[in-house]
Amino acid sequence: MKFSKHAKDKLNLYGTTEEVLQEALRKPLYICRDYEKFSTVYIVELKGKIFSVVVKDNTIITIYRTDLNRLNSRIKSGRWNCWSCN
Repeated sequence: MKFSKHAKDKLNLYGTTEEVLQEALRKPLYICRDYEKFSTVYIVELKGKIFSVVVKDNTIITIYRTDLNRLNSRIKSGRWNCWSCN
């Protein structure tokens, strides 16, 4: 999987590496389909915190901190369709 420059900058900001993120992507908490952006969003745990990882066309576009309230809000609005990986 490729990383956009923006995603690499975010990894640096959050103090993690491409390798650590790729390992987290192998065991996501949830996988979601974003019907507004036509992308896939992986909800992963890094360093005890929850992150959304946005992937489109096999490229990681961005990574950002999230929480279960935001996740549930996007599901309820119909923007995201998610399934649990646990």
